[in-house]
Amino acid sequence: AFSTITKLSSSRCDVPTPTAMVRGEIDNEDPLLTTIPIDRYQNVELPPVFAYPHFYEPHPIAKYACEQVREQIKTLATDEWTQHNFFSQSDDDNGAGKMFGVLVVRADNGSLGYLKAYSGSITGVTHSEQYGFCPTLYNRFETCERTGFSYLAEEAELNKMNLRIEELENDPKRIELKTALDAVKERAMISLAAAKTQQKEQKKKRQVLREQMREELSPEDFVVFEADLAQESACYQRQVKQVKAANTKELKHSQASLDEFEIELQELKRRRGEKSNSLQSQTLQQYQFLNINGQRKSLLPIFADTPLQRPPPGAGDCAAPKLLQQAFVSGFKPIAMAEFWYGDSPLLEVRKHNFYYPACRGKCEPILRHMLQGMNVEDNPLDLVGEEVESNKLDIVFEDDFIMAVNKPNEMLSTPGRHQEYSVYTIIKESYPSATGPLLVHRLDMSTSGVLLIAKDKDSHQILQEQFINRTVKKRYTALLEGLFDNREEKGFIDLPLALDYLNRPMQKVDYNEGKAAQTFYEVVDTDLEKNRTKVHFYPRTGRTHQLRVHAAHEQGLNIPIVGDDIYGQRDERLHLHADFIEFLHPVTNKTMTFSVKAPF
Repeated sequence: AFSTITKLSSSRCDVPTPTAMVRGEIDNEDPLLTTIPIDRYQNVELPPVFAYPHFYEPHPIAKYACEQVREQIKTLATDEWTQHNFFSQSDDDNGAGKMFGVLVVRADNGSLGYLKAYSGSITGVTHSEQYGFCPTLYNRFETCERTGFSYLAEEAELNKMNLRIEELENDPKRIELKTALDAVKERAMISLAAAKTQQKEQKKKRQVLREQMREELSPEDFVVFEADLAQESACYQRQVKQVKAANTKELKHSQASLDEFEIELQELKRRRGEKSNSLQSQTLQQYQFLNINGQRKSLLPIFADTPLQRPPPGAGDCAAPKLLQQAFVSGFKPIAMAEFWYGDSPLLEVRKHNFYYPACRGKCEPILRHMLQGMNVEDNPLDLVGEEVESNKLDIVFEDDFIMAVNKPNEMLSTPGRHQEYSVYTIIKESYPSATGPLLVHRLDMSTSGVLLIAKDKDSHQILQEQFINRTVKKRYTALLEGLFDNREEKGFIDLPLALDYLNRPMQKVDYNEGKAAQTFYEVVDTDLEKNRTKVHFYPRTGRTHQLRVHAAHEQGLNIPIVGDDIYGQRDERLHLHADFIEFLHPVTNKTMTFSVKAPF
């Protein structure tokens, strides 16, 4: 019950008193809480549970709060946040857009209000509380009253070490000694090479002379002659050793002079490494995340069970943890959350101005798993995917003894997932128990509908797979885009390599260094000016995960998301992407096979 929620002591160090609150309807008891007029929610059904933060549709009351924050940002960006250009995107700053969030909460007097926060930092803003936004969990510019830890003091020690290291590395005497040592090494290499060359040349001469004298001398005289040759060989061996010894002596002398600098330099670097690791661990320890039960946990134990076993850069500085932390510190009950992007997108990712987005997974999921303990939170909707389509029959487009083509409905998995067994594969496997091989020749994303090709035996599957690998299969997708083309070419080619965005799974991002080739032809087939939508055909040359969705939404692609794309655009009744055409050669008859299913939109 809400009556059990009490105000918790803040884990943030030395939070300053706000000095310049932006004008708005603010609760006098908590300057970070903006009250919501009662007429905004008295006839609104509030969510019975807290939405799963990584996949949800924002509640209308949270959207209302977002609209208020958007208006505030517009004013601040013009009047006070002038150093931060939200609509600047260049190779230097990688885009200056920012994720903002709101958390609708119930105060202890029963009224509703909302907290607001932004991810990371805003240029020129030291204390977000000055503008009514939730503070960071740890401010590096302040000394923590709870622990006495001062990042700036520790950083100053590191800077002293860096300065001393730089002084030693650039000391004229050290440079002179290092140059001299390099010269000694070069001379030693040359002299030793000359001695060895002479030794080899003399050895060849002795071999020639040995064979010559073997014929001319008597056996007794030849024995004496060979002994002389052995002495000569030993002489050259001693000569090589003497050169090595002289070189070693000279090198040791030069190295000893240089070591007066190098020993101190290496020791400083060792201490700097230890100091840097210690500072990082101490800094991570300052992030203390609360949950509704008052339990605290820092970043290191939170991420201990993740694949990397350490928090990624920026963990703990996102909007969602800031919002929940402030709610628990103040004794508020979280009701609904929403996050939206404001400004330009980062160059390689897909973010749309004013679009809503869920909390990220890479940085936030482990943190929120702890922070939401003790709350009534909605189950992950993705775990329930497929239940609503289980009653649907799988429409068969074509079937013979070797292959079949089916019309996969949207929201049905092609193959079983981690939490959902029901899929096209399981249906086919159950219906055709004698079928062999992997069955599915290719896949469609869960949200994509359309023609899916299946092989009933292993040999047919292999032949069809080779056609896909060799790109001889012709495919076409129909998509409805959330916008008009404006000045873009109505027919063209998109070439944007894609890679998994590890911190925002399952999102993909454009990656010119590590990404895999992803290429798509497109053409406009219809335009609806009244609804502001465009219908296109996509002809993918490659088959990367989310390829068509990213190529549609990314600003270097079409810059218009597909209608209903809940990952790169905005939710709708469904993802308006349909695989409507496929052409290939039959694996047995070698005849051209063409199947098409009209898009249901």
